[in-house]
Amino acid sequence: MPLRCVHALAFLMGLGILPRLTEGDEPVAYQVFQEVGDIMLGGLFPIHSSVSDVGDPSRPEPLTCTNWNREGFVQALAMRFAIEEINNSSIFLPGRRLGYEIYDTCMQPRVMMHNAMLFITKSGTQDISARCNLTAYNTRIWAVIGPGSSEVAMPTVKLLSTFLIPQISYAITSDKFSDKSIFQSFLRTVPSDKGQVRGMIELVAHFHWNWVATLASDDEYGRAAQSQLSNLALQSGICIAHEGLVPTYITAAETAANIRDILRQIDQKNVKVIIVFVSATMSMTLFQEVIQMNMTKVWIASSAWVLSDMVLSLSGIEKIGPVIGFSHRGGIVPGFQEYLAEAFSEMGQRDNTLSSVSSTSSVHSSINEYKDDTMHNFSAAGVSWKRLAQPAYSVYTAVHSAARALHDILNCSTEECREMESNIFPWQLLEAVKKVNFTILNTSFYFDQDSNPNVWYDVVTHSTDMIGFMKIGEYNGQLDVNDSLINWQTPKNQVPLSKCSRSCEPGQMKRVKGYHSCCFDCDDCSEGTYHTPEDDLQCTQCPEGQWSSKRSTQCTQPTFLFLQWSDTSVIILLIFNAALFILIAAVAFLFFRHRHTPVVQASGGNMSFLALFGLSVACCNPFVFVGWPTDTMCRIQQPFLSICFTAVLSTFLLKSLQVALAVDFKTAPRIAFHWLKTKRKWTVLTVIISVEGIFCVWHMCSTTPLSLANKEVNFLSKHLECGIKPFESWALMFGYNTLLALFSFMCSCMSQKPPKQYNLARDITFSMLGYLILWILFIPTYVKVPPEINNLLQFTTTLISTLWIVGCYFLPKCYILLFRSALEMREYFTIYLK
Repeated sequence: MPLRCVHALAFLMGLGILPRLTEGDEPVAYQVFQEVGDIMLGGLFPIHSSVSDVGDPSRPEPLTCTNWNREGFVQALAMRFAIEEINNSSIFLPGRRLGYEIYDTCMQPRVMMHNAMLFITKSGTQDISARCNLTAYNTRIWAVIGPGSSEVAMPTVKLLSTFLIPQISYAITSDKFSDKSIFQSFLRTVPSDKGQVRGMIELVAHFHWNWVATLASDDEYGRAAQSQLSNLALQSGICIAHEGLVPTYITAAETAANIRDILRQIDQKNVKVIIVFVSATMSMTLFQEVIQMNMTKVWIASSAWVLSDMVLSLSGIEKIGPVIGFSHRGGIVPGFQEYLAEAFSEMGQRDNTLSSVSSTSSVHSSINEYKDDTMHNFSAAGVSWKRLAQPAYSVYTAVHSAARALHDILNCSTEECREMESNIFPWQLLEAVKKVNFTILNTSFYFDQDSNPNVWYDVVTHSTDMIGFMKIGEYNGQLDVNDSLINWQTPKNQVPLSKCSRSCEPGQMKRVKGYHSCCFDCDDCSEGTYHTPEDDLQCTQCPEGQWSSKRSTQCTQPTFLFLQWSDTSVIILLIFNAALFILIAAVAFLFFRHRHTPVVQASGGNMSFLALFGLSVACCNPFVFVGWPTDTMCRIQQPFLSICFTAVLSTFLLKSLQVALAVDFKTAPRIAFHWLKTKRKWTVLTVIISVEGIFCVWHMCSTTPLSLANKEVNFLSKHLECGIKPFESWALMFGYNTLLALFSFMCSCMSQKPPKQYNLARDITFSMLGYLILWILFIPTYVKVPPEINNLLQFTTTLISTLWIVGCYFLPKCYILLFRSALEMREYFTIYLK
């Protein structure tokens, strides 16, 4: 027999772990452990992680397995330990003894098929019986613990499913194996990648990353996980910047070259977070290249490699950046640490015998390399018990699941099993395994309808302590992470940013550029639209009756502004307005007391009271300008002011004509004096005011009601004002008053000052000049100022023009009445009294 077929077996027999073969026994290729029992269990473990060649393609001979895998060997010892524990117990299978055949898979499908074919041989033989009906077919193995790799397991699992032999994997996490229509006899003691991928997406979202890369092995495990990641990321608004697949069955040099190429592409896309789904062996190659390229990222690890001793022991691994991963929850198997220490001690003693190099017998001691094809570069230096405990727990649980099912199907009590194993078939055991529900190490365990366990994840991060990792949280459908325990390796330990574009501010929409939705520009939402978090890619139009400002996150009902009695500016104007009203009242009272004096008679007599009445009514303009502008207010606002000033200006027109006739046109027909001086003057005043009244009625009838119900809303706030519309009728009203003032000004301005007489024309001239200037300036100013100022402007202009007329025309007469009584003589006003 070739040495490469039996080297592991011979070595372990030398340790006393396996019984020595008797003469005539033929060792089986790839077999590591064997123990005969009443009920046989099979075990498939990656004692080695590769093969040195594919052998002679023309001959189906065994392959040479290389690269000793410490974790796989520990898992194999865990199965052996669990079976020995069950055999030494009287609780599980009293009167029955479990045996086992444990094989090395070498991470190679061809090796796996060799082992699987041995499992389906007829009980007690190495022969396969070809039958159409396998119901009564007793296979050599009752149940299989393993395998541990998705890709190499695919043909094996399908083959064993044909015979419905229970296969309880301790490491396969690919969700594809949850399909019971294809993998009827597959179960596992570790959770599927479906939950792990969901947890990774929640972890990425937890740290507000949306620009990540994925790197996976190009096998069933990696492709399935990457596909699930891509789908869930799309649903969660996370963009996959790059998806890298590393070919599996190529040389180490080719694998390293592929990894370097993928890492360069990822680095070019400014990605800070990389999710890695590869095997423990490939992860070692990956991070050797990462260390060599001096690359620092945030690495999100799958359970396949996060606790891998091969990665944790790499020189320079602490410089690659934080590693956060998901490790399926487990426990410490009591007694296994001592069992493992004894096995390593025996191996160390054996190595001393072979190489004459001293070694200690502790699990933490250095064990010199075993110099053959099988145990190349094996060393126990720095082995962390906690790193080895997790895979051991999964194997331990798998063996106990099979033992509990056997306990039930054999109808065992604490004293005996009442059923004979010869009457039991693997497919019956499969049904019993699916139904197990027991407590192991104080933890409840069972399989769901897809034969997945009720096991979730611990979230861990790599650390620099002796163990090499630290638990920072849990994932059991909901993520719970203590962020403060993570060493981000950044200034002030800030969480690294990994985004294609900066986050948009509130009120901005995303304008996607390129292929990825995470790469975008931010555009402000315009007026009348708003942005909602539910719809990042467009701004929503405001509903009818509402409006928004630029870059808004909501629409609001418009606010209507108007002059209020409480406004500071209104209060100030009201004070002056009240003072003016009091002044006018005082002037009227003074004129009334001296109504028969030459001063009052020359100033217009009774017409002066009409003018003062008009001015006093004009002082009531706050009641049509301040407060909520109702439709009635808007109809009477402008006519109210114009008719008041018409009453004032009409008296000034008549008085200026009287002065002109008295001073400059003394030879005018007497009929002119008759209409301007006698009682007929009231007829003239009535006609003048009536013409203005017609214009006022036209304006009131043509004014559009101030209706807010049907008003189109395209503003957030609007100052309500009645305005001067329609402009035609308003122009006639105020234009008519302007003509009255203009004619009064022209008549008085042309009049000569009578010698030794009071210059009444001067008072009229200045009064009308001021009025004209104020209201001529009012029109362009009204057009230019903001709408909220318009009412205040007209209110102020009315107040100033009223004050100007009172000051220029009436106050000089009051001065004479109060302080210059000598000027009250009739001779001083004779020309105006004739």
